[in-house]
Amino acid sequence: MAQGDLTCDVHIIGGGPAGYTAGIYAARAGLKTVISTPAALSGMMAMAPTVGNWPSQVEPAPGRDILERIHDQALNAGAEVVLESVAGVNFSEERGLQVFGGAQVHVARAVVVATGAMSPAEKVPGEEDFLGRGVAYCVACDGPLFAEEPVIVVGLDQHAAEEALALSEIASSVVFATPARTLNLDDHLAGALAETPNVTVETGVRLQEIVGDQSVEGGRFKDTDGNERIIAGTGIFMYLRGNEPATEFLLGAVDLDEKGFIITDELLATSMPGVYAAGDVRHKVVRQQVVAAGEGAVAALSAERFVRGSERIAMQRGIAR
Repeated sequence: MAQGDLTCDVHIIGGGPAGYTAGIYAARAGLKTVISTPAALSGMMAMAPTVGNWPSQVEPAPGRDILERIHDQALNAGAEVVLESVAGVNFSEERGLQVFGGAQVHVARAVVVATGAMSPAEKVPGEEDFLGRGVAYCVACDGPLFAEEPVIVVGLDQHAAEEALALSEIASSVVFATPARTLNLDDHLAGALAETPNVTVETGVRLQEIVGDQSVEGGRFKDTDGNERIIAGTGIFMYLRGNEPATEFLLGAVDLDEKGFIITDELLATSMPGVYAAGDVRHKVVRQQVVAAGEGAVAALSAERFVRGSERIAMQRGIAR
């Protein structure tokens, strides 16, 4: 691979505690570090109403507040954050470690996958059929395609609500449809949704099917009483989360276990040289936010050692670089 093909030393996929901690360590090591994430604050930590077991956090606090500080620390260390969904990768000796973002291809010396385990457990009927024809997952990537058109955002959490607000500045109208009977949003965000004239919030409705002919025309929803109706829209943004590992974009590039989690060794290396995994996307037993952050640090140290081609990177206390 030609030196000029490289766009960064370390590319990190994921904007949770694992991804941002990896970003802190990689950037502080003097490596050009890029983090791809569909939202600045994403994943389970961003959804947690309160976190009470985070070190140094004496009083419980919203997960978003803690994650925002980790995000800011990564930026201050010198990491670059790109808001995009990663569509695929190509890891090869000839072309390097390629990561396909929303509108660009990143080529890195090392990659850290920290995408967590929040992919939808099951696809909604019609979702795959209309992929690229009205079904979308990222407002920053695909929102402009629906300028002055009616759209639907389906989700449960703060991130989905924020995306609905972002779309309100692009689309003619936005329906924020959620299966929750009540939304657990902070007062500022709840107020902003209520005050935005072209946003309608529909609670207690569950998406049954995405409908249309050549492209999306709406979604069929069922309410808590079992009644069904069609909500019209030319685009539908999916933010319903499950607990499956977010590894579909890897397209078989690294070894996975039978449930789709990434298999790693003790230093978090995958089956592909130069590619590491950290956090809940990895095959393991303990899934805690603080553990994910620690794994982000280990993955970044391992990536640094790979990039520099050195066994002398400090992997434990007392060993000099």
